[in-house]
Amino acid sequence: MLMSSAFGQMKDYRFKRELREISELWHKIILPNDIFSKVSHGLSDIRIYGITTSNDTLEAPYVLRVNEDTYSNRQVDFNLINSTHNRKGYYYTFEVPSIEGINHIQLDFQGTNFDRYVTLEGSHDQKEWFTILKSSRVLSIENSQTQYTFTSLTFPSAKYQYIRLFIPENGKMPILNSARLTEEKFEPGNYVTHDVLNTSIRENQDRRQTEIELDLESIVSVSQIKVNVVDQFDYYRPVSIEYLHDSVKTPNGWKKQYRVAFNGMLSSLESNEFRFRNVFTHKVRVVIRNFDNNPLKFEGFVVKGNVYELHARFTEPASYILVYGNDRATSPNYDIVNFANKIPEAISTLTLGQEEVIDKVPIDPVVPIFENKTWLWVVMGLIIFVLGWFSVHMIRK
Repeated sequence: MLMSSAFGQMKDYRFKRELREISELWHKIILPNDIFSKVSHGLSDIRIYGITTSNDTLEAPYVLRVNEDTYSNRQVDFNLINSTHNRKGYYYTFEVPSIEGINHIQLDFQGTNFDRYVTLEGSHDQKEWFTILKSSRVLSIENSQTQYTFTSLTFPSAKYQYIRLFIPENGKMPILNSARLTEEKFEPGNYVTHDVLNTSIRENQDRRQTEIELDLESIVSVSQIKVNVVDQFDYYRPVSIEYLHDSVKTPNGWKKQYRVAFNGMLSSLESNEFRFRNVFTHKVRVVIRNFDNNPLKFEGFVVKGNVYELHARFTEPASYILVYGNDRATSPNYDIVNFANKIPEAISTLTLGQEEVIDKVPIDPVVPIFENKTWLWVVMGLIIFVLGWFSVHMIRK
């Protein structure tokens, strides 16, 4: 009865793709970009059905995985052993007792509205110093229009017992409140780059902002946007990234509804590569607030999205197909979700066939008893006559 129920459920879906080259217990299925415009919200209507040689239907369980970035952060203990200065500038020396590798230092200076260039050096004996980072810029801007601080130092992993921070003399003594030494590891996720079919840049003079609209090929996954700025001068401007969530038809035309995916700062000190939670859309809008500054010039935009995979288990030989396109379907509840850590890391990828539309069985129209309305009026008249005759007969008695 369960197999018959599964076979009947397949007819509730609109599309299917053949799964080829199934030879092992576990396989990986990479979802193509053109599938996201046809699945329901949250990808809850994806199923894998198999038809055996005896025409039985079974369902293969799967785990949905998104290849996102992974970060790890390990703080390294240290001691501030020296804080000195001479005519050249100011020196802060940190002792790292365990000689652990570090690749990131977060500085916290007292005060705001500063602009400095710092140099980072390393040594094993405080006699011979090696340059780790030279003339790296740190600054802080705080006014009625913006509040921006950049005091991070990032460099290749270094292992020294002593780390020295040098700040050149500029007439004002920098007061270092604290520092945080860490070793950060970043594993980039698996991304696919989307084609931008059309780019529209509009300067909104009333709001003093630049509005950029990026049209994509279809509804795809979007989780990263890189803004390439042509201008070489320094800039620090608030930026927000919005995506088209829905469109409503009104008497005055279509009204677009955008949602915010990211808020941050567009800065000449950073790579301007913005990452945010994955969204599904075919139109992205980038809004840059210029205030009283001249608008920036751009040379292109790179839009990327995470790759979605299904890690499926095939326990019985059958002809398997991937089906989707059912707005009423709910997310499946498989046991293997609770044992996802036991799924092998190295599994082969299945080949997807061409998309096919699932044929719907035509429903025979219900034929009325009286196709001609004349007969209906005749029967109604007969009923009225009989009821009237009995009514008159009862009144006479």
